[in-house]
Amino acid sequence: MAKMDENFPDLDEFLEGKKRHLVSYAEGARMYQIPYYSFVRLAKEAGANTTLRRTCVIDVDIIEKYLEEHLDTADRIGLVRG
Repeated sequence: MAKMDENFPDLDEFLEGKKRHLVSYAEGARMYQIPYYSFVRLAKEAGANTTLRRTCVIDVDIIEKYLEEHLDTADRIGLVRG
């Protein structure tokens, strides 16, 4: 096994025990069946972006809570999907 770079945190250790569902922009767009940039905009509106190791990941739980609270956005996403 390759030695971990001392400058970067161990992501497995960071995420261990957390019940969050983190995805990339591309995975989220596929999951919600909407265009990539629509998902990027949704994630930014919801404040669900987190940067780990120079990579942006999205907390799906925050997206779901945002959509429950903002039904107009949920409807807009439904129109994009439909």
